[in-house]
Amino acid sequence: MLKKMLFALMFAIVATVTHAESDLKTVASKAYVDTQIETKQLKIPAAGQPNVGAGETVMTYTATGNGQIGERALYSDISSYDATTDGDKLITASALNATFTNLPTTPTTKLECANESDGCTLWTIVDQTAYARGLPDGYTRLEYIQSTGTQYIDTGYVYTDNSTAHVVIDTTFTNLPDSGWKMHGVSGSAFGGPNVGVNTLNKLGGAASGDFYTDVPASINIRYLFDLDVQNIFFSVTDVATGTVLVTKNNFGNTFRDIIRPSYVLFGYKSSGDAVIKNSSKIYSAQLYDGGVLVGDFIPARRNSDSVLGMYDTVSGTFKENAGTGTFTAGPDM
Repeated sequence: MLKKMLFALMFAIVATVTHAESDLKTVASKAYVDTQIETKQLKIPAAGQPNVGAGETVMTYTATGNGQIGERALYSDISSYDATTDGDKLITASALNATFTNLPTTPTTKLECANESDGCTLWTIVDQTAYARGLPDGYTRLEYIQSTGTQYIDTGYVYTDNSTAHVVIDTTFTNLPDSGWKMHGVSGSAFGGPNVGVNTLNKLGGAASGDFYTDVPASINIRYLFDLDVQNIFFSVTDVATGTVLVTKNNFGNTFRDIIRPSYVLFGYKSSGDAVIKNSSKIYSAQLYDGGVLVGDFIPARRNSDSVLGMYDTVSGTFKENAGTGTFTAGPDM
């Protein structure tokens, strides 16, 4: 009887193995399909890998070689960053929001279709706010840099025809000059250049060939936005803190002399013989346009390698250092 039972068991095992081997060779069988797919299907790894918290990961894929599916940890705790374990993590929106609470912005516009049902033959200009331009690695953006009356920045840009000039400067005067009013730029009396600043009566002013002033008194420690657009014969001064437009003029003369002039400067102005008359002020930003084209976009910055302060020009990709004496004072990091 025992022999019969052992024989029957061996027969059953052989039959099962034979059937399984037959299934593996049959394309339509489940065993065949499972076996073939197992060699080809990429598997998502188990959560909780080293330095990866369970429930705090996302699936990743790399196209290097044959490609790999893996996981990447999320960084969300902004209070305890560790470069050795957190440097390769993905940042969460909450951490990003908590870290960057004061990103600089810049006003801009966009076009929107006004009659979509009629094929967008009419468009409207809509105001919008965008995050301001950044700086490359190695530089830290500052809210402003401040001069004491001995420092200045030479932008290196020369207006060959001042009738195409347009200058926008965001600045605060920390001291008003006893005489002379040209605060930033090129002397109109000497070179026919645009000027932005305060006049001899300590009144807000901007000039094309020095041919107009204003009746608005200038003050120290007030942040002004000067916009002198010679090409379009327009000038305005805005109190940045309140948004109040203090000065608007669009009827000044547009007369200039086409002579070789020195380059435009900030924190002072160039007079005869390239002498620079410097002032005490803060500059938050400055843009130079020529014929409607942005030719200089200057951002207060610190060069991290040696802590030198200056203005970074995002147009030319160059860092403009102090061309005067002494040192600038840095505003807060941005």
